[in-house]
Amino acid sequence: MDTGQVSYDLLGHFERHANARGSEPAEIVCTRGVGWVLQWFAAMVTLFFAAGLLAQFGYCLAAELTLARAARAGALEATLPRATYQSVSQSVERRLAGYPQQLSSRLRFCLQQNGAPIRGIIQAREGDRLAVTLAAPTHDAMPRWLRTAFFWRADSLIEVRAERQKPGRQLPSS
Repeated sequence: MDTGQVSYDLLGHFERHANARGSEPAEIVCTRGVGWVLQWFAAMVTLFFAAGLLAQFGYCLAAELTLARAARAGALEATLPRATYQSVSQSVERRLAGYPQQLSSRLRFCLQQNGAPIRGIIQAREGDRLAVTLAAPTHDAMPRWLRTAFFWRADSLIEVRAERQKPGRQLPSS
C-alpha cells in the first residue's frame, strides 16, 4: 500500500465534505497592515523598557549589598582599640575599591557614637553603640550605557547603616 496515495485520498475526502456543505475551500490571505506593525512596535518598546527597569533594579541591589558590606567593615573597625575616623573611612574605602569609581566618588560617610556624629579619635567605652552610615545616589550605581539609554534622573539615595556595640573586657556572668 502506498502511504502517499492514502494521504491524498484522505485530503480529497475532507475537500469533498467541505464542498458538500456548500462552502468553498478557504483561501488563506496573510495581510500585515499598519495596525499589526504598531502592535509589535508597542510590544517591543514595552519589553525594552521592562528589561531596562530590571537592569536598573539589579544594579541598585548590587550597589546596596556592596555598601552594606563596606558599612559593616567600617563598624567593625570602629570597635577596635585606637580606631579613628580616618581608619574607619579607609576601611570603608578598601571595601569599595573594586566597585566602579563613580559610586565611591560621591559617597556620604557618617560615623556616630551613641547617636552623635564623631570625628577624630574614637573614645568609645564598653557598651557604646558605634554606627556607620553610607549613602550614595542611585544615579552613580548605574553604568553609563544604562544612564544614557533610559535617561535615569532619580534623586533617590541608596542608604545603608551598620551598628556595633563596643565589647566589654569582662566575661558575662551566668
